[in-house]
Amino acid sequence: MEGRMLDLKQLLLLICDNKTDIETNLILDEGCVIHTVDPKPLVKVLNYVLNFLAGLTDQPLQISLDLHEKSCTMGLMALSAARDIPQLSENVAATLADYRATVETIHEKGRYFLVKVVFSK
Repeated sequence: MEGRMLDLKQLLLLICDNKTDIETNLILDEGCVIHTVDPKPLVKVLNYVLNFLAGLTDQPLQISLDLHEKSCTMGLMALSAARDIPQLSENVAATLADYRATVETIHEKGRYFLVKVVFSK
């Protein structure tokens, strides 16, 4: 299978630099790389999630990237007083599956909404 290695830290930095309307706090580990043939769908999903989260808060988004032995975990969080938050598009999980990733949402009502993405190595 052809493709290339994609550095998730560099990808997040690029996306966040281009989203001048969204303020972010970043804590990103080095070495989180995945193999991909086409990074465009992943970029679209990450943009969608960032826009979704930005609509929930007026505070900076908290974005983390953690390197583990067999995976990389990306956390995208909005501090939000919202009690009811709509579901993410079903396309998010389907698209991430193509990158050997799973998605989980965690909503602590009135405090935060977290989108946790785990990329398997």
